[in-house]
Order: sequence, then structure tokens, then C-alpha cells
Amino acid sequence: MKNIVFIYMPSPTLFRTPGFGVSGGLFVAYFREDKYIAAVQKAIDKRQLNWRFTRDTTESNIETLMDEGVELLVCAPGLRFMFYRKNFDKQRMVFLTTMEYLSNDVRPVMRKIREREDREYLLD
Repeated sequence: MKNIVFIYMPSPTLFRTPGFGVSGGLFVAYFREDKYIAAVQKAIDKRQLNWRFTRDTTESNIETLMDEGVELLVCAPGLRFMFYRKNFDKQRMVFLTTMEYLSNDVRPVMRKIREREDREYLLD
């Protein structure tokens, strides 16, 4: 099973702590991450793909995510320049727009899954 992780909080670095009002991403008040994760997982299950979409439990720790073998990272709106990605391949990341996130648009994630599946098929 391949893993996709949803990053909804910025990396815990200076000036990105709860005291500075950025914790939880741009849309923390909406608590939308569960709804978005459920919508994407439903689309994955409908297509019977071998992927699992989960919420980040590492506080945006890129080293831990890479060690866990995460295949794709999906970032909530507002995190494009706030997520410290270090050596993680940016081709394996999806940065959601505000409208994609708020309307549960699964197309950006499904498109990236299809790209990864096609790449794997070509390498076999």
C-alpha cells in the first residue's frame, strides 16, 4: 500500500508557532482536512487503487515522512512556501488551491496518483 500524507500545518520553525497565528494552516477554522481526506480516499477506493491517504502525524517533519516511505505529500492552501520540504522531490507534492480544498476537488491528487502509476508502469 502506497501512502499519501496530507500536510495541513506549516513546519514548526521560528515564527510559525501557535503564538504567531499560523498554526494549522490557512483554513484551520474550517477543520476541513477530514472532509478532504475522506473525499480523496473515496475516489481512491472507487478506482480500487493501492493507495492510502492519511493526515500528517509528524508535525510536518519531512525527515520522518521520508523515513516512513511516503509516496506523495498533499499540502493545504497557504503552505506552498511554509512547508520545509528539504530533499523531498517536489514532483511528488501537490499544493492545493483554496477552491480545490474548500470544494473537495480530488482531481489534483488523482492526477498525481495517475502520474505515479504511469511512471511505475513504464519502469516495469
